Amino acid sequence: MKYCIIVPHYKHEILFEQFLPYLAQLKLPCIVVDDGSGAASIAKLTNMLASYPDFHLVQHQSNRGKGAAVITGCYHASAMGFSHVLQLDADGQHNIEDAEKLLNYSKAHPSAIISGQPYFDETAPFIRKYGRKITDFWVALETLSFRIKDGLCGFRVYPLKQVEHLFDNYYLGPRMDFDPELLVKAVWANINVHFIPTKVIYHENTVSHFHYLQDNLMLIRLHVRLMFGMLIRLPRILYSRIAAIFR
Repeated sequence: MKYCIIVPHYKHEILFEQFLPYLAQLKLPCIVVDDGSGAASIAKLTNMLASYPDFHLVQHQSNRGKGAAVITGCYHASAMGFSHVLQLDADGQHNIEDAEKLLNYSKAHPSAIISGQPYFDETAPFIRKYGRKITDFWVALETLSFRIKDGLCGFRVYPLKQVEHLFDNYYLGPRMDFDPELLVKAVWANINVHFIPTKVIYHENTVSHFHYLQDNLMLIRLHVRLMFGMLIRLPRILYSRIAAIFR
């Protein structure tokens, strides 16, 4: 097994620069995928990454969305010969100290997706915590299970063989819908998913790219799409559940 880091980035230079030394302490190669931040951001990223020879910058010429950036990072990692990727967000919200927990769990379960299961302190906006509960309700319906403990956390380890199967065989939303949709379709594809508790911190100068009207409408469309997908697969899901009982 060979691991690297992928970081989707969109106009988070200030927080990413603060986060970068901690990321480097993991001593893993890193692929930073800039999602069309523009020339000024690219210049800053290029300058800050110059001191880190194992950090590689990949660019989207226009903004395609976080999910598209993660997919680009995964394909780039696969082409470089890596078997697994650790995905983190660029804004430093994820507790880098928990990265080893996710990596070690992945090494013990190399075919599984390992995801953070966030817990929050007083810095977390109420609407974010409430929104997660809504997402958790829907993904439980869409998978007819409680296998997904959190559908929105972007702190994960992906086995590339398994997630490339999802990329090749399922539609996955390219933006904020990517994280929950990938886990739901991983459950549909019988890919194991495990969760590790991790602390998430909302920094004072965090720049949020979540647009409440536009992105909430997108998430509504996502869950409508997934519910229809679940209904189509319902006979097969029920058969596999019943068969598992009698094995």
